[in-house]
Amino acid sequence: MISKKRRRSKKWISWLIILILLIAASIVCYLVWDNYFNNKPNEQEEQEQTISEEKKKEKEEVIDNITEENNDEVDDKKVIQYEGDDPNLSEELSGSVTYAGVLNDKIAIRVNIDQYLSDGICVLNLMSNGDTVYDESANIVNSASTATCEGFDVPVSNVGTGAYGIEIRITSGEKSGIIKGEVEI
Repeated sequence: MISKKRRRSKKWISWLIILILLIAASIVCYLVWDNYFNNKPNEQEEQEQTISEEKKKEKEEVIDNITEENNDEVDDKKVIQYEGDDPNLSEELSGSVTYAGVLNDKIAIRVNIDQYLSDGICVLNLMSNGDTVYDESANIVNSASTATCEGFDVPVSNVGTGAYGIEIRITSGEKSGIIKGEVEI
């Protein structure tokens, strides 16, 4: 007799694998779908965001208009430093003689101070051959981002003609410095 061997069917294993794959695919699809819709803002949130951005722009325009109107009233506005070191942080005061010449029988001397100063004093010494021929003082006046001396107008009759050295000592608070120049009369 020929014996028949009984074969066991392994179809159930393949059906089990297919079922596990379907469950896994369903879970992945649900997670992707849920993540996509949770991260996407709804229409109401988009409208609220648009309205808040419009209000923010309107507020900025109002602030800009107020700032422009009050610009003249602000004296101590911060000036942006573009190149080099900030002279206001220097330990010494510095500057330059911007004009030295004769106008209407007077020696006019004008000075620009590199630092912003609100008060102080400038002392002018006109020198000839190392000796002081004339001295005068003036107050420091602040400007937009620098300062200046009130100006010196020396009568020519007080010093005479010739070449003179200009030495201006500037003092404000604990800082001081010397500005030098020359004038020909």
